[in-house]
Order: sequence, then C-alpha cells, then structure tokens
Amino acid sequence: MAKSSAQDQAVAGQCPCGACKIELQQMPSVRFYCHCTICQSVYPSGFGDATLMLASKVSVLTPDAIAYTQHMKKGGLQRGTCRNCDHPVLAHLDSPIMPKLAFVPSAIIPDQSDKPQSARHIFYGTRAADVQDNLPKTHGDAASMMVFTPSVLKVVFGG
Repeated sequence: MAKSSAQDQAVAGQCPCGACKIELQQMPSVRFYCHCTICQSVYPSGFGDATLMLASKVSVLTPDAIAYTQHMKKGGLQRGTCRNCDHPVLAHLDSPIMPKLAFVPSAIIPDQSDKPQSARHIFYGTRAADVQDNLPKTHGDAASMMVFTPSVLKVVFGG
C-alpha cells in the first residue's frame, strides 16, 4: 500500500486579496529565488521566490481573475498576476520538448512545514540588493540556466 504524505495532498493557494485561487495536487518539491530583471518588476519583494511543478498538477479555480503577460519576445514563459491586486499568481512555461511547467509564487502557498526550502539564487548578477544567506548564488544567464536545468529535470521526470 502506498504511503500518503503531505507531499501528495492538495494544497490551496491564493493571492493576497483572495481574488485569484489555485489548487496544487501536491506540494512542489523545487523552490528557488530568481533575481532577473523581469522577476524584480513582477514580484513585490524585488526578486522571485517561486516553486516549480508540472502545470498538469495545478488547477486554476478563478481563471478570469488572472492576467497573463509574456515579458520577452522569445521564450514561452507566461506570467500571471491578479487583475485586482497585481501580485504574481502563476506562470506557465510551454516548450515543444517537455511537459508544460508551472511556476507558483511561494507566497501564495500557505505556510506549512513541508513547503520546500529554496535551493539557490539564480540570475544573481542583476539583483536589486544583496541577500545575506548561505544559499549558492549564480550570476549570468547561461550559468543560471545551467544550474537550474537539474531542477527542471527533477520536476519533469519526478526525480
């Protein structure tokens, strides 16, 4: 018999004003801090604190409350923010070579002991401010993508 854990239980999340609601079929296992200039402009903290999971594991309960924007001409990342409070709610990454991925802001997942700890800072070279912690900090686009790839593979292949 399979063992049930909090990792396998549905988790509800919402934006600060409550207009946008999502449900995660399970708690994400990957979390990171992104300091790219787009995350600096989208996240109120000046950097993205996000979790990563398969988009098929996320249900959007209030689809009309989310406005999606693609900030770069190339790349399939669609960032969704609440139409009411403008906080990030969900981003989707479409790629022809892998399943659709979902980036869920950590702030909209209720504080639970099983929420994953962040693994690292990426795109740290464009940070708005220094962060004092012991996590690895990766500078540069290519290096950030390289160190982030194993996290993506973990999500895609369930490793």
